[in-house]
Amino acid sequence: MTTRRIDQIWLFGGLALAILLVVGGWFMMIKPQYTARDSVQADTADTVIQLAKEQKKLAGLKEQLKKVDEYKATLSTAQKALPYGKTTNKIPEFLKQLQTLGTTYGIEVSGYGASAPEVSETTPTVSQLPITLNIEGRIEKITPFLKHLQSEQPRAVLIESAKLNSGLKGWELQISLDAFITSTETRPVDS
Repeated sequence: MTTRRIDQIWLFGGLALAILLVVGGWFMMIKPQYTARDSVQADTADTVIQLAKEQKKLAGLKEQLKKVDEYKATLSTAQKALPYGKTTNKIPEFLKQLQTLGTTYGIEVSGYGASAPEVSETTPTVSQLPITLNIEGRIEKITPFLKHLQSEQPRAVLIESAKLNSGLKGWELQISLDAFITSTETRPVDS
């Protein structure tokens, strides 16, 4: 073989080796870096989107935090309307409130009778406490008392029946009502 032929073989061999090194370097070193960069950019874009969502949630929570006093007041009202009770069911306190309320309206509230609690058919964590009351007084004083009892006083009650008779001190009203308690204890609202 001639020198020229050997030089050509070395030239083509060197050229092939150089091309092989460039292509191999591309696939083994450069392309993985581009892929890693693209992956990091995609992750960054996803993170930016997630950050925007979380910042929106945070803004919503900050708005709700501004209303925390309103929420506490609502919770406190609900706790008064539906107290937690296991042993006394808060009935003695409630009956004292009714007697005080009767005095405020100028009527006599007496003859208390309470039955065992019954679990509500619609809400298993709520129990109904059947109570009977005797109310004596003038009709124009009994009516506002009943309105206050049904809609204004804090304890949730539902008047089931009422029986009105004439009595010694004006009118006698015997009512059957349900007071409600819950078996789910909630933390008291901080003042």
